[in-house]
Amino acid sequence: MESAVFYRNLRNPLERIVRGEGVFLYDAKGRRYLDAVGGTSVVSIGHGVKEIYEAVGREAANITYAFNGHFTTRWQEELAEAILSVAPPEMAKVYFMCSGSEANETAVKMARQYHLHRGKPTKHKIIARWQSYHGITLGMLALSGRPSWREPFDPYLMAVPHISPPYCYRCPYGKTYPDCAVACADELERCILQEGPDTVAAFIAEPVIGTSVTGVVPVPEYYKKVREICDRHDVLFIADEVLCGYGRTGYPFAIQPWGVSADIVTMGKAITSGYAPLSATVASARVVDAFMRSPSGEFTHGSTHSGNAMSCFIGLQVHKYMREHNLFARPGQIGGYLHERLAGLADKHAIVGDTRGRGLLAGVEFVADRKSHRPWPADARVTERIVAGARRRGVMLIPGMKDANYGKGGDHIQITPPYVISEAEVDMIVDVLDEAIGEVAATLPSAG
Repeated sequence: MESAVFYRNLRNPLERIVRGEGVFLYDAKGRRYLDAVGGTSVVSIGHGVKEIYEAVGREAANITYAFNGHFTTRWQEELAEAILSVAPPEMAKVYFMCSGSEANETAVKMARQYHLHRGKPTKHKIIARWQSYHGITLGMLALSGRPSWREPFDPYLMAVPHISPPYCYRCPYGKTYPDCAVACADELERCILQEGPDTVAAFIAEPVIGTSVTGVVPVPEYYKKVREICDRHDVLFIADEVLCGYGRTGYPFAIQPWGVSADIVTMGKAITSGYAPLSATVASARVVDAFMRSPSGEFTHGSTHSGNAMSCFIGLQVHKYMREHNLFARPGQIGGYLHERLAGLADKHAIVGDTRGRGLLAGVEFVADRKSHRPWPADARVTERIVAGARRRGVMLIPGMKDANYGKGGDHIQITPPYVISEAEVDMIVDVLDEAIGEVAATLPSAG
């Protein structure tokens, strides 16, 4: 019988998953898959954690929904406090939505109204980066620097200035760190000056880049320069941590290792580990103060499920579980072993050009020539075939976007397993990847 579901690919019927446990998923045919990507970097505490669904069963009888334009709930209040308990001290309040796209929309609206409340109505532009992804709505797609997803909808997208990413492996300036003097950060200031400082409201960036060029970690000076530039021109810094945040990199907030603060931070995915839809936009005291000082104190924004009571309850249970099991720090610990194993793949396979990332956010890039970093042509389908080979062997991976080389090709994969993964399960991922790479490489011309 043909499915009534409008799948992402109508020519690609999907296997039905019936159960999850730890880092594994099981389909209706009894096949087991190691979920090496946590769905889409969502699953943090693992699949099938009984403490979560037992708590939901107890609480659902009390309150599942109240419109946050009329009421607040205990769960929204307590989850906001819990998030701030692991946040940098300058962060002050939390706004809840359902998805990462909505969290970033919230951040943009917050930045705009921050400047309006301060009497600066001309500041409205948001600067973003190429090789970025901020969401599926038309507004966030306009900010995203992912050409392959933007092109079908270009007629609907607002104009957004974009700058180069801090992608050292493919430096847009053809330079090498540290001699480059972090020119990619300086480009932000040039862009602000070109657009006009009086028109720029905020700069948005993923602290560690996600699927558009998975696992790129900027050099130590990058965000310090970004922070200085933003401060110099009265521009807010929005850290999009929907994918890389909430412990994924070994820190509660992914921006923390750079020793700088963002004005607004967005979260999603891991915040409920996939047990419910939820995202959060965390505002600094600086931003909150502008709203508090305005005559109305109003934030013109909201949706039907803003601050959804049951989602916030589940988010609170996930937060408690993470605190009790040290899961905010664990990705930094087990992630070291994952990156060590992945680095070893380059010794065996000439097509492995780069392994990178932080914590349990890892990327592996494949090239036809290591010296020049030349990518394979699209028709070689390198990423697609490696991911398919891993799936046949029971390991789920995510193919990175084909925009890794400025929309002209580039093969890479994403590895973002649940935080509870063991060393033995890391070995399973890397050993299967080793086999899948070898299988595909054997059919390709010799890599340089």
